[in-house]
Formats: sequence, C-alpha cells, structure tokens
Amino acid sequence: MIGRLADLLRLAWGLLYWNIRKSLFQLRRGQSSCPCQSPSDSGRAYQTACDACLSWDKPARFRRVCPLLVQTPDGLRCSVDTEHVRPFWGRAFAIYGGTALSIYLAGAIAIFAFLRSVGYPINIGHLIWPGKWHRVTEVRGWFFMERANRAFTAGRTAEGMLYLTNAYEFDPNNFDIAFTLAQKLQFGQPGRADQIYRRLLETHPAQAPAVSEAWFRALLARGDFPTIVDFASQQVLKDESRGGVWLRALIFASRQLNTDTALRDLLTSSEPAAQRWRLVLETELLLRENRRDAARATLNRPWSDAPPFALFYQVNELSALGEGIAASDFVAQYSARLDDVARVTLLLDLYARMGAQQSRQRLVSVLIANRLNPSVVALLAAHLIRHPHPQILEQVFSKFSREQIALDDDTLDAFLALYCAAGVARDNAKMHLIASFLAKHGDGSKFTLGLAGAFFRGDTPLTRVTAILPALPVPLEVNYALLERFPGPRIQYTGGTP
Repeated sequence: MIGRLADLLRLAWGLLYWNIRKSLFQLRRGQSSCPCQSPSDSGRAYQTACDACLSWDKPARFRRVCPLLVQTPDGLRCSVDTEHVRPFWGRAFAIYGGTALSIYLAGAIAIFAFLRSVGYPINIGHLIWPGKWHRVTEVRGWFFMERANRAFTAGRTAEGMLYLTNAYEFDPNNFDIAFTLAQKLQFGQPGRADQIYRRLLETHPAQAPAVSEAWFRALLARGDFPTIVDFASQQVLKDESRGGVWLRALIFASRQLNTDTALRDLLTSSEPAAQRWRLVLETELLLRENRRDAARATLNRPWSDAPPFALFYQVNELSALGEGIAASDFVAQYSARLDDVARVTLLLDLYARMGAQQSRQRLVSVLIANRLNPSVVALLAAHLIRHPHPQILEQVFSKFSREQIALDDDTLDAFLALYCAAGVARDNAKMHLIASFLAKHGDGSKFTLGLAGAFFRGDTPLTRVTAILPALPVPLEVNYALLERFPGPRIQYTGGTP
C-alpha cells in the first residue's frame, strides 16, 4: 500500500519532470544525452533499459508516464531508438485533467449532498456547471427567505429578520428579497433601508414604480421631508405617468419645511414634464408669498387643459381659501376628468369646510349603502381625520362592524385607518374594539397600537405623528391626513393642503 502511494506521488511529479526533460532532449538533439535510457546500453529499441523507472516500487507503473516502456523477455526495455525518445504531454494533460475532473465532481457531489441534507432546493447541475454557480447563491437566498417568511408568520420577528438579512447577503440581486428587507428595515434602520431602495432603483429599472412608491411611503411615514423634496423633484421629471403623485408629494413636503426652492427650480425647468405643471407651480408660489388675491384670480379661471391632479389642486385650494361655491362648480365641470376617489374626496372636504353637514352625511350614506370595501373605509377615515365628525364616525363604524370584514393582508390597512380616525376623535371605545380585534387575530403589535392610542389620547409627550406612523401600515391618504392633523413644530405654511 505504501509502495502504491509512493508510485502515485512519483506519477504526480514525474508527468511534468520527465516530459520536460524529454522535451529539452528533443530541442537539443545531439547536444545532450538521453534523460531516461541507460547510458551503458546500445540505445537501440527493445535492447535499452530505462533508468527513469528504477526508483519506482513497481517499475512497470512508469508506463503511465511513458508508454515507450514495454515488457520483453529480457525485462522492461525502451521500444524506440534513442533519437526517437519523445515526451507525451497529451497523456500528462489527460491524467492531470482527469484527476482534477474526478476531484471536482467528487467535491461537487459531496457539497450537493450536504446542501440537500440541509434543505436547499438545489440540483446537481447548479454545482457541476460553472455557468450555473450563481444559482447556488440564489437558491441559498430563497432558502433563507422561505425561513424568514415562516418566522414572520409565526410572530418571531427577530428570527425572521436574521434569516432575511442572510438571504440578502447571499443574493443581493434578488429583487423580492431586497425589496422585502428594505420594507422591514424602514422603521428600525431607515438609513440602511434607503440604501437598498436606491440600489434597487439603479439595478432594477423595470421595478422602479413599485420601488419608488414604497420608498416614498416609508419616507412620508417617518417625516423625512428633505429627502422627499429631492426625490419627488426628480420623479416629477422622470415619471411623467405619475407626475401628479410626485408633485403632490413635493408640494406637501416643501410646505412642511417652509421652503419653495425646489418649486422654483421646477418652474424654471425647460423640461416638458415640468411645463405641464406650470399653473400649479405658479399658484403655489403665489400662496407661499401670501398673494392670495392673485392666487384666487388664477384659481377662479377654468384650467381646461390641465392634468387631473392640477384640477384636484385647483378645487382643493379654492375650497381652502373659502371659495366653496366656485370650488363646487368646478367639481361639476371637471366631473368627467376626475376619478371617483378624487371627486368624492373633494366634495366631502368642501361640505365640511362650508358647514353643509346634511350634504356631507348624505354623501357618506351613499358611499356606505353597498357593501364596504377597504378603499371606501380608507377614504372616509382620511376625511374624518381631517374633519372629525362623531355622528359620521359612528355611522361608518357601525356599518364596518355589522359587515364583519375579514382581517387579512388586503384589509389590515382599512382596520388601522379606522383606528386612527377613532383616535383623532378620541373615541376610546372604538379604538379598544379595533385594537382587540387586531390582537385577537394576531395582526398588529399590541405595543404599537398601545403607543398609537396613547398618542391620540395625549398621554405621551410625543407631538409628531411620525413617531408612530412607520409602524402603522395605513393607506397613503391616511398618512397625508395624519401628517396634516399633527404636523409637528416645523410646519409654518397655513394655506390649503394638496
């Protein structure tokens, strides 16, 4: 056994050593002696012994290095004359390559067996073919992602975050993993979440709408208005299809900061995407300069060719300036160009500002006449946050309770929206009922709801709603409404809200 192992080691280095010696012999023909044949023999074929094999435990094994060595009646002899001694590089490369391939395949199979035993959904091709190696990290990423989902479902948040972080480290290019991690980090580690969102916008341009919306919601919830101003300014020019969404965000955030620099930059931009918002920008700057008469004159003119958000802005600002009748006329005039949510939102706010309580309640009754859906609940909750009304809250809550809407991922935000509306009204009984239902079904955090309840009751020194919003996945309109209701100390602008 030891001799066999020794000959194997001699083979490993001998393939290189003797082939190099014989290659030099061929190059220096006639100028050097043969490196392997016995110099005392004749040098003729089948008569000349091989010195190179003498140190081997079994000299015949040297034939793996040099097939010129053959067995004769006189023992092992070289089968060619001295001048024909030559190297066998092909044999050397074949042995080295075969050995390397065998080790490679054995290693791949061993790793495959280990990964499969752990639970990775991997196949052997991912390990054998180098072009598929990237799939290994992808599979590992999905493996930890699946475990993270199980942990989150079971309520083991810390464990889920650990698995999710591991999944991202294994496969940072996986959109679903990175996107989920960014959403989970936006409350506890907002800086890292922002980094992931920015990277996703660069590496997954096809997913930019979903990423930009999620990032904006996170920024809005935690009140990062400077970042919103910068980001929304860029998006107004980049994302023309949703320009109204981004302009509204820009106006809202810049009001919170009491700055108009970004608005003026956008107004002076030569980009067509900026020019379509000229009326909105000019009017907003007039309001910022407290030139209300000039702003009122602009708002009282029909904006016939303006985009839908511009029409929404015009009606809303007229209403905020006390021009309720004119605003109502424009709602009717623009009816075909405003979607149902925008039109109802404007009418509810108009009626609340004008004190037209009967019209307001009739419209609410129409909205809840049929079976409730989460969108209607969110719309009414946002309205009640801006304009609290105990009777309407009772009307909506009673309908909501009677229909016993099932709690799931699609309706959770409606429950939370109604909870916030009850919180603004300081209706502790309704808050308690909703919180109990959420806790009973395992959704929502008791601590988070308790903190939110304390905030609404005024039992906490917190004055900014951004202290609780990141942990409450409420609809976007409810986010806006809560930030308008509880703006904190930085807001200075007192005009209408977009």
